[in-house]
Amino acid sequence: MKIKDIIFEFKHQNYKNFDTFYRLTERQVYFAIVTISKDQDVTKDLMQDTYMKFIEKIDQFNDQLSVYAYLTTIGRNLAINEYNRRKRDIHDEQIFDYIPSPNKVDENEGILDILDTLDDIKRDIVVMHVINDLKFREIAKVLTMPLGTVQWHYHEAIKILKEKVGDVL
Repeated sequence: MKIKDIIFEFKHQNYKNFDTFYRLTERQVYFAIVTISKDQDVTKDLMQDTYMKFIEKIDQFNDQLSVYAYLTTIGRNLAINEYNRRKRDIHDEQIFDYIPSPNKVDENEGILDILDTLDDIKRDIVVMHVINDLKFREIAKVLTMPLGTVQWHYHEAIKILKEKVGDVL
């Protein structure tokens, strides 16, 4: 079943294929959120919120848009809002509670560590293009940035990542 067909069903309050829709889109949404939140539990919560908001606003979804771009935009915005909220809530003494344990190993940890060497814009562009498979035009719309600037940031990020990967290997 195609995503467009599932969205058509959603617009008619038929959610029987939600699991399929989730499996088709979860990876992109996950990486869009985790690069901002850097916390597995927060990411899981925000993913649920992302899909709930998507379903709530399904009538506003334009079928001409990329569902991946739409979902990742929702997820990114929720993650940024949560990040800003948490930033206000954290006091100096509590900061150590939010640092992950070095014993906690995650399958994506190496990727995230390497991506963290990039500044926020470059990291977001790489994640959206490589992991979320968005076109540069779609990324430019999401980030409200000129297409050429998005492409320049991407190519600069790739240079940096090649250097870092070389260091790791």
